[in-house]
Amino acid sequence: MHFLTHCCPILLAALLCVAVPSCATLPDAKPSSVKPSVIEYKPPELFYRERRLSEEEQNALPLVTQPPKLKAALEAIDSGSLEDRVARLKKKALEDLVFVKGGQFLMGDWGGYFGGADGFPAHLVNVTGFYISRYQVTYAEFDAYTDATKTPRTAEGSYADRRSRHPLVPAGAAWQRARDYCQWVGQVTGLPFDLPTEAQWEYAARSRGLFVLFPTDDGTIQHGRNVPGGKFHMERMRVVSEEDYHSSNLYPIGMFPPNPIGIYDLSHNGREWMLDWYDAEYYKHSPTDNPKGPETGEKKSVRSAVNNEDLDFQGLTASRFAIESELMMLWGDEWKQRPVFDKTLRCVVNTDKRLRK
Repeated sequence: MHFLTHCCPILLAALLCVAVPSCATLPDAKPSSVKPSVIEYKPPELFYRERRLSEEEQNALPLVTQPPKLKAALEAIDSGSLEDRVARLKKKALEDLVFVKGGQFLMGDWGGYFGGADGFPAHLVNVTGFYISRYQVTYAEFDAYTDATKTPRTAEGSYADRRSRHPLVPAGAAWQRARDYCQWVGQVTGLPFDLPTEAQWEYAARSRGLFVLFPTDDGTIQHGRNVPGGKFHMERMRVVSEEDYHSSNLYPIGMFPPNPIGIYDLSHNGREWMLDWYDAEYYKHSPTDNPKGPETGEKKSVRSAVNNEDLDFQGLTASRFAIESELMMLWGDEWKQRPVFDKTLRCVVNTDKRLRK
């Protein structure tokens, strides 16, 4: 197994796909309303990079807008009495849940595509069924939480954070605040909400362990259709003022198609906090059943990618990253928080029982 993992990863993936049903067929992911539509996936022969689109090509791309129903739900959470806002947030949090049926999959870099030693060795993991939010948490939702708990709003420190705040885009937060949000939603709903583990996130991003490089609707990158076209395309779709806009700004959730089991924005709309502590060597001794990362560490694991000029080989399904959980830096003689605007979150519910919504 060790030899195959490092020397013949594509062969190993093919052999294990025969043994592991989850990599061959897409399960019923109800209560998602999205019908799975999976293409046959063939790993690329080479680790290639698609060319960037020119400014002219990006300006010719169609504008993409947020679905009106989703926009209206977020605007409702952002306005009205605090009691009404929390009630609307609770309703949306439950409606957004996608059930991910448990199974076994080959976690990590199965083919040498992901460019990091921390993805090896690829290893079999069993995941118990769970629910995951189809969307990242927005400022509309996070602000309702902080207002309800009488805690400071997130991303109001640095200029980079303040210019990025908008009710419709993913909220940026330090790790503990991100987890606090999910657990508070758990208190409000009576369900075991939390941040996802790396295993849960990757399993869901790969539509229950399919061998796909990108967590898009068809496993590919198609500029302007299933991911942004680049900074010029993004600028035409901005929701903040022209003065506040920057190419690193995140975009409103839900504008591009979801992956086959109904989860949106898994590739290019900010890093996503994981529950796990990060350990580059963890895959060498990871448990098989529901791994949750090491007991302690110095940094937290994050998945997905930030927006910038290069959208091609970022946001890969199995790529791992690590960030200091509280994002603090020494500025002269004073400790200050680094910008958090591109450190985002989505929640899971740790149960495999059907939920009544």
